[in-house]
Amino acid sequence: MSNSPEKQLEEFLASKPTWMQRYFQTGLGSLHQDEFLEWSNNVDEVFRLTSEYEQILKLIPARWREYRKRLKRENDRAFGSLVPKGKPGRPVDSKAGEYFEQHSGKSSYAEIAKQELQQELQSVPENEAKTLLIEKESERIRAIVRRARRRNRT
Repeated sequence: MSNSPEKQLEEFLASKPTWMQRYFQTGLGSLHQDEFLEWSNNVDEVFRLTSEYEQILKLIPARWREYRKRLKRENDRAFGSLVPKGKPGRPVDSKAGEYFEQHSGKSSYAEIAKQELQQELQSVPENEAKTLLIEKESERIRAIVRRARRRNRT
């Protein structure tokens, strides 16, 4: 091969089939159906040659930057739709803010649970069932407040 990286790149591409030249220069999306079948039948060879192609491109900074930008665009196009927009994590409970405010106002989890369950408990006997329901609701509210605190810290 010659000394010039541009010349090396030109010689490298000239020695490859047309579909492979198009793949290296413009990406997988530019291949026609029959060319894509060729690509998939020779994928191991293509990946080996891609490494060689990249080594030559690294010697030509402008082409290397252009190549990396193209890969990033292709990656964003291919996988961008798979990543949901918005904040990651569990959706905010509609009552979280209310519970957080009540607990910050020095109400205990049990007191908040009693208020919350007051309407639902009218049909439940006042013995152990109420106590168990209050404890359960108290734990649920405690978990909601913890999540709200974590979100407020970040």
